[in-house]
Amino acid sequence: MAEEPQAHIVEVLLRDGLQTMVYESDWHVPTTEEKLELIEMLADAGIPELEVTGFVHPKVIPMLADASEVVQRLPDRPGTVFRALVPNLRGAQRAVAAGCTKLSSLIVASETYNKKNSNMTLAQNVEQIRLITELAHAEKVEVNVSMGCCFLCPYEGEQTEEHVLGLIETFVGFGITEVSIADSIGMANPRMVAKRVAAITSRWPELTLGMHMHDRTGMALANIVAAFDNGATLFETCTGGYGGGISMPVSVLGMGNVPTEDVVNMFDEMGIRTGVDLGAVRKAAERTAEIIGLPTYGRVSKYGTYQEFHEEALQHIDAPARGNSALQK
Repeated sequence: MAEEPQAHIVEVLLRDGLQTMVYESDWHVPTTEEKLELIEMLADAGIPELEVTGFVHPKVIPMLADASEVVQRLPDRPGTVFRALVPNLRGAQRAVAAGCTKLSSLIVASETYNKKNSNMTLAQNVEQIRLITELAHAEKVEVNVSMGCCFLCPYEGEQTEEHVLGLIETFVGFGITEVSIADSIGMANPRMVAKRVAAITSRWPELTLGMHMHDRTGMALANIVAAFDNGATLFETCTGGYGGGISMPVSVLGMGNVPTEDVVNMFDEMGIRTGVDLGAVRKAAERTAEIIGLPTYGRVSKYGTYQEFHEEALQHIDAPARGNSALQK
């Protein structure tokens, strides 16, 4: 009997979603208590992995200054993975000291963007990932690599397949078994994604490959399907659809993460198991919008599921059809 297809959802609202607020002074920055409330809601929704914060310098992203407290106060949810983003060894050390059990090390494939984002060359950043991996192995915590701009860079254009695969080869050599690649500007297309993902999964079939898709041109869901069909199994999403890189040349509003609720709904409709309660995620999206003061970008939150639409239609089955009566003759 064939194994049921499944997709692993990683929620990034509490890190990537909130970091966008460095540019948006009219948003309400969630308090530590509000962050913990959202974490509990999302964990209770059955999301198996949450990126709950980032151990970055508070002067760079002040809304993540409570990273240690958030990790120390995480709810007891057996089976749920709570991870934190770490840009360098110092951040990883802070995360481990706080009790974090999974580290997500960060790099951007584009040399130009990486320098703007982390003030490091690619070579320097790769060395930091090596040191982070050594620390993680010594402390017996999990570690992955999250790599931005793996398709298109706003400064350098398309990143070559050879370049991206070369970086992954280095990380695999460090002992990394999970890598997530990002369309950081949300402008990749399904054929581009399919080709790149297939190149990675065919070369490293045992590697857990994740996707971090933004949605500037509305192709994120199509890109996720293309990635899933070519072997990617992990999908980083953001309840409400917020988020974006802090080193972009323009406002990141409109290029936010693909909404968790839309991805879960899509996989549900396709018969692909996620283990996530869509209704609970939609409630978390509503609560997030209340807290930060910005409406959700999720389409399923606005328009509902097919089943809801169908049930509503059945209530009006005997009503006259709407539209131009002349066209109905």
